Amino acid sequence: MDLVASGRALRRRWILTSFLFLLTLAAALAAWVKLPGPYQAESMTVLYPSQQASKPNGDNPLMSFGGSLNVAGDIVLREVSAPSYMAQLAAHGYTSSFTIADDPNTTGPILDVTVTGKSQTQVEQTLNGVTAAVKNQLASIQQNYKPANRITSQVVSTQPTPQLLVSKKARTIVIVLGLGLVLTFAIPQVVDAEIAKRRGARGQRVNSSFGSAAQHPGSRAEKVTESESAGREPQPAYQGSPVAPAEAQAPRYSPSARTADYAQPRADHYQAERSDRSATERRYDGPPPGGRRNGSADPGADYPQRPRPEGTRI
Repeated sequence: MDLVASGRALRRRWILTSFLFLLTLAAALAAWVKLPGPYQAESMTVLYPSQQASKPNGDNPLMSFGGSLNVAGDIVLREVSAPSYMAQLAAHGYTSSFTIADDPNTTGPILDVTVTGKSQTQVEQTLNGVTAAVKNQLASIQQNYKPANRITSQVVSTQPTPQLLVSKKARTIVIVLGLGLVLTFAIPQVVDAEIAKRRGARGQRVNSSFGSAAQHPGSRAEKVTESESAGREPQPAYQGSPVAPAEAQAPRYSPSARTADYAQPRADHYQAERSDRSATERRYDGPPPGGRRNGSADPGADYPQRPRPEGTRI
């Protein structure tokens, strides 16, 4: 890619380039304002051992954690994340997407609930509903046991106000800006190339039309050339053939030229036309104007009449 040529094309089409750049900025600003979210909210639910399991430790559940609690937590998160249960939650108005997973920062029975959505109010509502669903599902799978033998749960951390995910929203804005800048860089070059192509085609058509007109006599180009050269001085037909000035040249068929080429007829050698003269007499009566007879010194010597055989009809 020739960056110099691209820069020249952008500079030649600076109006279009400026318009596309401003349009890109306006589109990015509109996307930031109009596109909702995304918002995110989280909560953390911990599972406690039962009272019966805490008796050996002085009824202290914090000293009685075991591996069975992690298993119970996995069962709960799988049941709440099932498609059928998610459909029930959506039917109750909890339409934002959510995930339930074991807390990655600890090995204890802590379940992390993460809700993401475009509406801040909807995200908060869904978070409260899913957190309550984890507690209810844990109680539901233990409903056949005595209360003293049941595992309990408690919300230890929650984020009541959903937060805007600036990084994800900025990613969308960056995509809009990138696409707009690419179009701002490409469209003026395409337009400039198309205009240059049309100008070249138009120039070729003009040149071809003038060339064809010069090849055909009587064409418009020849008439224009003749009209333009009418007021100019005559030029040599080819190099090395001098042309005498116009005033020094005598017309080819002027009276002086005819006088020089042809001798004037002598009036004394012609007789008046008579009606009684025969065709032969009229034909051989005298020589043509300027004629000479056998090199005679007298240019006007008469030709004698030829003898006519007997019986010849005239």
